[in-house]
Amino acid sequence: MSSTKFLLGALLGAAVGVQVGILIAPDKGENTRKKLGKKGNEYLDEVNGKVNTFLDGLNKKVSEASSEVDKLTKKAKAEAEKFTK
Repeated sequence: MSSTKFLLGALLGAAVGVQVGILIAPDKGENTRKKLGKKGNEYLDEVNGKVNTFLDGLNKKVSEASSEVDKLTKKAKAEAEKFTK
């Protein structure tokens, strides 16, 4: 099991656990809805932060790979020109 799947599963499990805990706690419906909304927004912010961090890392890797491909392309063209002259 990959660590990403485990982390997402753990986050989902924690979110569901908190939501169920709030739902069964004795409180007014209005207060419960406010708590659910607040917690939902907190989890959404956390997930957005993790997704943005992941995408930033992915963009960096793609940029590095693109740079390496450009270098290899230039090198291959230079080598090919040696044989055509």
